[in-house]
Amino acid sequence: MTTASAGPASGVLIGGKWRVHGPESSVYDKFTRQPCAVIRQARPGDAGDAVTAAVRASARPLPPMRRYEILSAASRLLLERAAEVRTAYIAETGFTAADADGEMARAAATLRLSAEEALRIAGEEIPVAATPGSEHRLAFTIRVPVGVVGAIAPFNAPLNTVAHKVGPAIAAGNAVVLKPAEQTPLSAITLVEILHEAGLPPGYLNLICGPGDVVGAELVADHRVRFFTFTGSTAVGLLVKQRSGIARTHLELGSNSACIVAADADLDLVSDLVTRAGYRKAGQVCTSVQRLITDTRVIDDLADRLRARVAALRAGDPRCPGVQVGPMIAPEEAERALSWVDEAVSGGATVLAGGGLAGPVLQPTVLRDPPDGAKIMTDEIFAPVVALVPAESADAAVGMVNSGSYGLQAGVFTRDINVAFGIARRLRVGGVMINDTSSYHADAMPYGGVKDSGFGLEGPKYAVSDMTDPRIIVLNLPPATKGAIRQ
Repeated sequence: MTTASAGPASGVLIGGKWRVHGPESSVYDKFTRQPCAVIRQARPGDAGDAVTAAVRASARPLPPMRRYEILSAASRLLLERAAEVRTAYIAETGFTAADADGEMARAAATLRLSAEEALRIAGEEIPVAATPGSEHRLAFTIRVPVGVVGAIAPFNAPLNTVAHKVGPAIAAGNAVVLKPAEQTPLSAITLVEILHEAGLPPGYLNLICGPGDVVGAELVADHRVRFFTFTGSTAVGLLVKQRSGIARTHLELGSNSACIVAADADLDLVSDLVTRAGYRKAGQVCTSVQRLITDTRVIDDLADRLRARVAALRAGDPRCPGVQVGPMIAPEEAERALSWVDEAVSGGATVLAGGGLAGPVLQPTVLRDPPDGAKIMTDEIFAPVVALVPAESADAAVGMVNSGSYGLQAGVFTRDINVAFGIARRLRVGGVMINDTSSYHADAMPYGGVKDSGFGLEGPKYAVSDMTDPRIIVLNLPPATKGAIRQ
């Protein structure tokens, strides 16, 4: 088994060797705000060196069975190191143990799904013989790796989102340069170690940690990278698209996810699911329920149920048993989110639960009747805040969702199948969850948005397809000859 050479704590791996001479950077515990690790960051030129190593590796694609074996082994190894991964994950993200375990299980599944897709890559026959003059030609496509994939990951899913980028890229036969989020690099470093322990040869996965405006910018400017997969804000995603030349891009960007609640909805189901889906990871999830657009006939009932359930959520130190909502990624982000709550209240909204702030911990909050122009109605708050919004009809609710600039996923709660399908057909979003929240996401499904939420799909099957190119091969065959077969 070929593994990357070991070295001191580092965030730079190029061609299988850890570079340990870059500037030191502390990774902070998101609750205590104390350093929990120190890593070495990339220096100027390291991103270019990483791409060079990836280019060399991509010239020798691994056989499909070898990709399958490596990714399958990595899936098992990740679960074997669960205790170690959980400790670092909770510290660097501020998420709870339940969030850590959930993401770890999903990342292992993503690697396993990616392994399976490595064995399914295939082209198709093209019926060119039906074209006059091509009667004796046989045409088919094969799918070939794009070459070098640049993967830029976010802080809010530092393990599974990395797996969704790296796993399919390796399964497709590519080499990768990975740039994790500056705030949460530890999970990515561990996953890189695991993949090499699983047998990935040097150069096929290179790691560069550091600030996005420096390290990320250097990577995006390198036109030897043929595919970029980026998850993050819409503003930065636009820069990636503009600066990456003619490289293909997959952009999973911002959202202001909504759930539509019809008058016949099961309100216990709604309140139970939203209490989880609006507040897990302190609301720092792209598909987190931000607006709960509810029929005016049942909004009072739902408000009472949500008030009680959300008020019962415990917020604080994610290591403490019973805590369901930890800190946000930084105190300034918690203060920003609270300012959005205050803005909505000053415009007439009512706080049904929460609204308090203690350092980086924002209490799980429910707002009712925020004004149309409030930021929580138009932008992505990325915080444990849900707005309860009245709607006179299903048409009005659909109009609220479609009028916004985002379109990632939405939820629809109703007992009427005709209403469900009618709404699902009209919503301009990438995914509609019936009797579930916008936050539902199985790792095998196609996942992506429209409008300012980006384009392209996650999900190993779909990502592998995007990360390979179809190559047409045409054979000009001689006409079949008549007569007996000669011995």
